[in-house]
Amino acid sequence: MIFNKTGYLMDLDGTVYCGKEPIQGAKEWIEKLIQTNQPFMLVTNNSMRSHQEVADHLAAVSDIQVPLERIYTSIDALLYVLQGDFPKGGEGKACYCIGSPAVKEDLQNFGFQLKEDLKENLEVVVVGLNQDITYYDLATATLAVQKGAKFYLTNPDVQFPSVEGFVPGAGALGEMIGQVARQKPVVCGKPSRVIMEGALNVLNLRADQCVMIGDNLQTDILAANNAQITALLIETGVNTRQDVQEGSGQPDYVVKDYEELMQLWQED
Repeated sequence: MIFNKTGYLMDLDGTVYCGKEPIQGAKEWIEKLIQTNQPFMLVTNNSMRSHQEVADHLAAVSDIQVPLERIYTSIDALLYVLQGDFPKGGEGKACYCIGSPAVKEDLQNFGFQLKEDLKENLEVVVVGLNQDITYYDLATATLAVQKGAKFYLTNPDVQFPSVEGFVPGAGALGEMIGQVARQKPVVCGKPSRVIMEGALNVLNLRADQCVMIGDNLQTDILAANNAQITALLIETGVNTRQDVQEGSGQPDYVVKDYEELMQLWQED
């Protein structure tokens, strides 16, 4: 059963909150994990926020207080990949980044020198979501990739939710650059197994010791499948059990909401 597992991975948007609205029962569920000393990690594809900004948003929207070390973003997954590709750190290598201040700060801390143009030999291109992007930014990244720079994408989400509807996400930017440069990026966020493996590494747990809880079949559940982690779909966001089909993520368990999840916990 799902509750004989040691640790829990959880999505945020659509699972713990929807935009600026809390999801009923999520606060109590996370507090129960904390009270029972269950290892857990909140795993998000959002590369716009630092750990502190994620924690502040959780507190403001859902009145949930979590330690910063219980947050794992696609920026963390990016750094996990970079540590494998560059074991000695950035070593001053020239990097071009389209992304948030949080991404850029972590890349600098890793040891890369962030550059603004093609005047230097760019060795790394990192693409995340930047809502102030220009054509020059896209062209510079594309040309650098064509010239041999290693190409990383924080997360493949083509859509990004806004108050008025969906707008282009990091995945849309990465897809555009990749198609023009004819080069696929290393994808770090869900549904890549990389973000799951990175979170497991922080928890010091194996895949078979954990459950992934999420609302999205194509990101949360598929990421769990790719990493061979038990997957639980909670019907509080994007998908329901009626959406499960061949080619989508395949949940091992489906619950309607946190009330049903808590009932299963008590019965297990």
